[in-house]
Amino acid sequence: MASFGWKRKIGEKVSKATSQQFEAEAADDKDLADDDDANWVHATKRRKEVLLEDCVKKSKELKDEGANLAEKRRYREAIHKWDEALQLTPEDATLYEMKSQVLMSLHEMFPAVHAAEMAVQRNPRSWDAWQTLGRAQLGLGEIAL
Repeated sequence: MASFGWKRKIGEKVSKATSQQFEAEAADDKDLADDDDANWVHATKRRKEVLLEDCVKKSKELKDEGANLAEKRRYREAIHKWDEALQLTPEDATLYEMKSQVLMSLHEMFPAVHAAEMAVQRNPRSWDAWQTLGRAQLGLGEIAL
């Protein structure tokens, strides 16, 4: 059975200058690789920030479109726009509050109460959300609540 082996030892005929030059270039490459990693991480963080800003901007556009549709009494389309906006910014209490008001206009009280509760949960200091929740609960006939 044949065995594998090097016929010549490594570094046998390599000059000291060539070896030092190679080591210096390897160190430079390592520094560049570290910088590339840092740039990559920075670029990813920056891209994430840009995406978040885009989501907020798109959500605001959808919110405004929904408000315009609701003013024109096109309630179903307004709800659809606000649902899209909620997919982008699920913590926006005003979207839930507006959705609840439109659902009350459509006489859909259970979903209206749920949306109003979500608005109050997202922003407990909003008097608009509390007022809408009260109106929705009254629509259900829950006077005690």
